[in-house]
Amino acid sequence: MDPPCSQKGSCPAPRPPETAPASVTLAQLLQLVQQGQELPGLERRHITATHGDPTASRLPRRPKPWEAAGSAKAPAQPPC
Repeated sequence: MDPPCSQKGSCPAPRPPETAPASVTLAQLLQLVQQGQELPGLERRHITATHGDPTASRLPRRPKPWEAAGSAKAPAQPPC
């Protein structure tokens, strides 16, 4: 019998085993960054562009502050 998510393909990716957070001083961290090495305790994400068409927003546009203020009753101007 297959697990329920194997047919749908919606299972999250398996996580690597949790390790204790590495203790690095600021000087060591600076040295690692300057040398272009991996930082301990950080997970590298592989993010790629989809090059697809953007989707339209489904939320209504929020009014600008001056538009929101204009919807209230405007105060009467004093006579000159």
